[in-house]
Amino acid sequence: ALIGADSDDDNGSSSGSAYIFVRSGTSWSQQAKLLASDGINNANFGSVVSLDSDTALIGAFRDSDNGGLSGSAYVFVRSGASWSQQAKLLASDGAVSDLFGYSVAIDGDTALIGAYQDDDSGDNSGSAFVFVRNGTNWTQEAKLVASDGAATDYFGRSVAVAGDTALVGSYSDDDNGSASGSAYVFV
Repeated sequence: ALIGADSDDDNGSSSGSAYIFVRSGTSWSQQAKLLASDGINNANFGSVVSLDSDTALIGAFRDSDNGGLSGSAYVFVRSGASWSQQAKLLASDGAVSDLFGYSVAIDGDTALIGAYQDDDSGDNSGSAFVFVRNGTNWTQEAKLVASDGAATDYFGRSVAVAGDTALVGSYSDDDNGSASGSAYVFV
């Protein structure tokens, strides 16, 4: 089990952390506490988490590598009972207030990361980014945007990935009335 604690203070106020628990029979025990290698105040590392086998993906939507609140996501991998940070993921075109890392999902060697306040199709229209792993390297493969994206759609507020299929929520899309919402499937 992977559990986020985005207001934990180990790397500064609300820098955040995440906990790994493992089960043996009916008993659960903490295996690791994960921290960003470059944690900062108010990054909210652990605000969202996704786990697939020995790989954990952790969002830090208030991180500031590409400007205030641009966001990031971290990949951790397990070897035996030890966890280590494998990568820090950033949007190739990250900008202030994109909130990249507000939503995350991982399946095998594919990570999907939402940035629901990205502005490509208007203010806060949103986007989602696909990253793939080759060996220990992660690279951005695609940036997904809604084909009919518009301001305040918040595309990327929620994401899911399975195999070669990505699902991206756009909770404030207006197709069926004001803020009626929609979801987009990408393959």
